[in-house]
Amino acid sequence: MSEPLLSVKNLSVTYGRVEAVRDVSFDVAAGSLVTLVGANGAGKSSIINAISGIVRPASGSITFDGTDITRAKSHRLVPRGLVQVPEGRQVLATMSIAENLQMGARSYGKGAGAAIDEMYERFPVLGERRKLPAGSLSGGEQQMLAIARAMLARPRVILMDEPSMGLAPKIVDEVFAVIDEVRATGTTVLLVEQNARRALQAADQGHILQNGHVVRSGPASDLLADDDIIQAYLGTGEVNG
Repeated sequence: MSEPLLSVKNLSVTYGRVEAVRDVSFDVAAGSLVTLVGANGAGKSSIINAISGIVRPASGSITFDGTDITRAKSHRLVPRGLVQVPEGRQVLATMSIAENLQMGARSYGKGAGAAIDEMYERFPVLGERRKLPAGSLSGGEQQMLAIARAMLARPRVILMDEPSMGLAPKIVDEVFAVIDEVRATGTTVLLVEQNARRALQAADQGHILQNGHVVRSGPASDLLADDDIIQAYLGTGEVNG
């Protein structure tokens, strides 16, 4: 059995005296889509931020492609192929769509133009509006821009933090279609998502968090079929957080 591309072992994250994540462990296989679900405050975003080097773990280890990255800075991880699409999109609102994409394509050098053109083909709305400020896009369109910008960094693993937050159901469908496309390129995806049912439907493996630690793990299809999980965590179809 091959080694996981990304491995989190006994991870804890604290903010002062508050323990946001406690002793969390999971693996992410190359080419897979793994999701972390749970209520607001369960620790999902703290885990993502620890993996991407935004916050420093209190204890535990994070391994990416066989290398310990527990203490690595975020700007060192992007060139290695570990890229985050942050919660709230965080596009550069006053810069044009084209300029936002150019920021993501810096590693291409002279090939940046062709790489950006590929994103315009994948996301036609971005190509049509490339000269407009990114802040003029709708929430769903900004999410497409954030994903396109991340993909231009040529990630091996893409970390997606709440990509459907605040979006209308129809736009959520479009976002998940894009996530499927990203996964189809061979890119490994670790997804934190407020819409637990949709996330588990898209994922291979799922981990359910409560109060900072994992309470259930397994194949996403098994979690979706478990009556106890449905009643406790899925409810009518969504879990906020």
